[in-house]
Amino acid sequence: MSGDSIWIIGASMTKFARYEDQDAVDLASTASLDAMADAGVSIHDMDVLAAGTLFQASTSMGQRIQKQIGQTGIPAYNVSNACATGATAIRTVYLSIKAGEADMGIAIGVEQMGKMGLLSGATKSERNVFEPSGRYGAVMGVDGFLGTETMPGVFAQAGMQYAYENDGVGFEQFARVAYKNHKHSTLNPLAQYQKEFSMEEVMGAPVQSYPNTLLMCCPTGDGAAAVILVSEEKLRSLPTETQKRAVKISASVLTSDPYVESGQVQPDVNTLTKNAASQAYEISGIGPEDLDLVELHDCFATAELIHYDNSTRHSSYSYDNC
Repeated sequence: MSGDSIWIIGASMTKFARYEDQDAVDLASTASLDAMADAGVSIHDMDVLAAGTLFQASTSMGQRIQKQIGQTGIPAYNVSNACATGATAIRTVYLSIKAGEADMGIAIGVEQMGKMGLLSGATKSERNVFEPSGRYGAVMGVDGFLGTETMPGVFAQAGMQYAYENDGVGFEQFARVAYKNHKHSTLNPLAQYQKEFSMEEVMGAPVQSYPNTLLMCCPTGDGAAAVILVSEEKLRSLPTETQKRAVKISASVLTSDPYVESGQVQPDVNTLTKNAASQAYEISGIGPEDLDLVELHDCFATAELIHYDNSTRHSSYSYDNC
């Protein structure tokens, strides 16, 4: 132990599904109570709580969860940050502990999306009224004409750009990502779907936005997860068994998109990931060759292959800094 590290001592996740008899607060409360039980602690040990949710961001999720698991007067932060929402909730607790404002805290991520359908960004409404309006003075909706902010389209375009820049990458290579992930789902009891598909089935599924077929796109659904974080000083006061199973957070980094000229047409999904990975390697003092396992956000098959490179081969990590 180095003295100022942050550790995870408990974690829990619900099964992802479509719940008709439970709402987001129910799911988040279940994950929270189970994470605290896993850590051998209670809500009375928490100094801070952060709750992440995107589609119920304006509902004071943290405070609603507190009403179910215990209202002790601690700070509750409500976090919304797109695909990084859950990770940002963890970082919020992480920073509270780093700042010395807390010794132990709980970070929660929850969504109840049901059959929400395709997700898109905030584009100009597609109306046949050709008058300048909105932030950019657009006279018509540009989605689908000048790029797209619909997520399957965004990551399809990013994938095609990646294939253009890397010889040997094509439809089959992207499909293999989905084949692998569906195969892994059969080993995970918490997966929303637990079914293996052949390469032929993956590639032959209805195309959503080439090269992503239906089986190469993640589904919408409902679920929650929670983790318990502690300072190193607090960890030393906990039972030996807790100390032995604690997991150190070697680095926590958050970045955002820097400006690129093409960003108004196609969101840059690469630079911020490369920057975050480089900073994480720098902080932790390790390199990509030291990793035995990567858990990577795979909203679309194209995204996973792109971010393999963004977080390993194309990061600017300098081995001289080890």
